[in-house]
Amino acid sequence: MIPLPGQNEGIARAPLLFLLGAVFTALALGDRGMSPSAAGAAASLLCLGILLLLSGRRPARFLSYCLALTLLAFLCSFLSNWRIQSFFVSRERVLDGGEVILERPWGSSRAVVVDGAAGRYLLRLRPDQSVMEGETLTFVGEAVPFRVREDSPFREDLYWRARGVSAEVIPDELLSRREGVFGLPSLRTALRRNILLNLPPATRGYLLAAFLGVRDPSLADDHRTWGTAHLLAVSGFHVGLAAAAACKLLSLGALRRRLSFRGRILAASLMLWAYALMAGGAPSALRAALMIQSVLLGYALGRKGSPLNAVSLAGLLLLLWRPEWYADLGWRLSVTAALLLSALAERGAGWRTALAASPLVWLATYPQTAAAFGAVPLSGILVNMVALPVFAFLYPFAAVLSIPALAGIPGGYYLAGAAEGLFLLWQWTADALTSFIPWSASWSPAVAAAGSAAFLAVLALGLFRPGLRTFGGTLLVLLAGMFFF
Repeated sequence: MIPLPGQNEGIARAPLLFLLGAVFTALALGDRGMSPSAAGAAASLLCLGILLLLSGRRPARFLSYCLALTLLAFLCSFLSNWRIQSFFVSRERVLDGGEVILERPWGSSRAVVVDGAAGRYLLRLRPDQSVMEGETLTFVGEAVPFRVREDSPFREDLYWRARGVSAEVIPDELLSRREGVFGLPSLRTALRRNILLNLPPATRGYLLAAFLGVRDPSLADDHRTWGTAHLLAVSGFHVGLAAAAACKLLSLGALRRRLSFRGRILAASLMLWAYALMAGGAPSALRAALMIQSVLLGYALGRKGSPLNAVSLAGLLLLLWRPEWYADLGWRLSVTAALLLSALAERGAGWRTALAASPLVWLATYPQTAAAFGAVPLSGILVNMVALPVFAFLYPFAAVLSIPALAGIPGGYYLAGAAEGLFLLWQWTADALTSFIPWSASWSPAVAAAGSAAFLAVLALGLFRPGLRTFGGTLLVLLAGMFFF
């Protein structure tokens, strides 16, 4: 391991990590009934305590810097909680219409989000009422508060509010439907139809997931068994592949001669966001896009930042934009994995770090995945070591081989068949690897505590020097978290 320099540790290395931790803690406390002011005060004081406890070296103006960060943490935490707790939906009749920006199965119905003139509304339609993204829909009905189930940890109200929905509408009738104007939702629908009609089954399912964030049910079941469900959810892995492809394309000689360095950075940024939004704008994709954007901006300005600070900036911006994201499992798992991997990178890269990454990510995300799904496949530790490099090749390879079929070129379907064969070979390999570790880890407080401890320890070692102060402080933070949550 490479020791951290004393003048660049802790608050100096990743100040936004402490701010992100304070805001998230305050939102969690607010969800447990605390007022915005009390939750903000508790979280900001916790932030100050961690800084004072773990910082062994305290240069000039250290205390004033900590106090300024604590005040900012209180303001951000208070405002985020206030926005959530002051949200109110009044029952009223709504006559509105607009573009369908999201359509997906939801239990026994179909959830449709309409971007209307007076707000963004959620409609639940019968399965036989087929509505596609990009269509223009006019409706009349009653606006009602979002449903909240006391017997379920899933917060449906926060899920939809994080996506900008202002109310659920129980429609009396759909007054009109017509083809929408050219835009992102209609592009998503056209690409989805093209993939469904022109590609073989496995390739179709994987590219729907990678390009549009649409999951094939049979593939989703297989990946849950393998412990690789994140490969079907547009996340940092997919956004990173898209960013790498954009940078590779822009590094070609013809483009390098026509675009300046900053022009290539701008072009890469546009391509990055085009992919993230086309793929559905999931919280994990937006977090990854913001992180990569901050890195690109640093290159444009000639400055190199900290990976931990970049991840923290992305997570913090999402929470400040829509604080309801904190309850989204995808956002939580994405930020947890990204923070852990960034902390490992802060300590230096190498084969030991690479081998430790998969089991540490499994352990760190276990408390949340086990609480949500009841059990986590142990095979994910082994399968992910193989899956990530395999899919880093398979996704771009399948995308390139599928272009002729999607463009309607005769014989393109057979070319896509080469990618189909590789996907089927992967499924056979994943089944074989899973057979070596066929067990799952059910929810256990002891394992959850171990996962939380591993996560906090890796973060602490990514910021501070190893020592009694660092490990003792991490233990106290863990005990405080267990007491409050």
